[in-house]
Amino acid sequence: MSDAQDKRGKLPPPLKPPPKPAIAPIPTPEGFMSTAAKLSLADVALQLRDEQLEAKVVHYKADLATNAELDAVTAQVIADLHNLQAEARRAGPSSRPVAMGDRSQLEIELIQTLKEMLGRVFRPEKLATLIERKIGEVAKRFARLFFESELADKIRGGSDEVKAMRFSDQALFHALSRAEDTIVAELDKLQYVEPRVKDRARDSYFALVKNLRNDFLARTTPELNVLVKYLNEVLSQFFTSELPPLLGELSWEVVREARLAEANSSAGYKISASAFPRFRQAFERQFLKRLVPFTEDEMLRRVRDTMGQFREETLRLVADPAIFSELCEVVCGAVYDMLYNDGFLDLPSDWRARLSAGE
Repeated sequence: MSDAQDKRGKLPPPLKPPPKPAIAPIPTPEGFMSTAAKLSLADVALQLRDEQLEAKVVHYKADLATNAELDAVTAQVIADLHNLQAEARRAGPSSRPVAMGDRSQLEIELIQTLKEMLGRVFRPEKLATLIERKIGEVAKRFARLFFESELADKIRGGSDEVKAMRFSDQALFHALSRAEDTIVAELDKLQYVEPRVKDRARDSYFALVKNLRNDFLARTTPELNVLVKYLNEVLSQFFTSELPPLLGELSWEVVREARLAEANSSAGYKISASAFPRFRQAFERQFLKRLVPFTEDEMLRRVRDTMGQFREETLRLVADPAIFSELCEVVCGAVYDMLYNDGFLDLPSDWRARLSAGE
């Protein structure tokens, strides 16, 4: 964390402002969620993911619109790429138009290919190196959400429930943070022998706030460490034991839901760039439908087994849809890259630029 970021004793802002999703279900005080609640949580996580992605697209397109010269160059590059892709389709055997009678066969081929390629990443018994790295990235994002939740004065995942202060340094941090504008204004009103006295006074105030913040966050770190351990265990179990046997079913539902055989009539046995938005939404919906119930069951079971170790707001955080939206972004993005590199998926030319625009 840089001095500039931390001068006022605050954490740096999140990478992107989280949109407000529909109200997500929360666990009972005993740490249970019904099947319907878990599926509803998956729906809210997908909605949050779609809203975040749309916000990135709007931001990206807005940036491009401010530079007409860049727009023209980008348009020409995209046009050239499209021409090259069209030439390749005309020359390659996979470019033949698919007759109505062949559509069922195309669908079967798409399902089988998707299943086989996913099987290279989600393998039984042992984590693929790619997924192991992504779980590490998910853990870092989870830690960020945890600390953001700790610094908030309301319980995350609740309606507008004010958080009860558990530590004296936590209470002082919130009180001084709320009074920041008033305190700084009062310091500005005072008379000083020389300007550096005023600067030292301001620096002392922000250093005090920062130290209070760090002290009370340190008290919550043991909880975070345990939760990250649970999360790593659960995700490893999901990707090596739970998901691999379901890849055939998942591939079938994705291809059928996204109507890829219809969309790919001119692209052959691969997913075209124009079909990618439908593929993405279908894939992420089916992925979350399987991920969320399993992960919630396993995380809440572990939390219940050590219930005295966790606070109510921590229990709520375990069922925060933002966690699953972040997880979906990290893992599914890696899957799309893999499918693209293996030649099964044509990503839109600005896909990566759209994502980086939101970071």
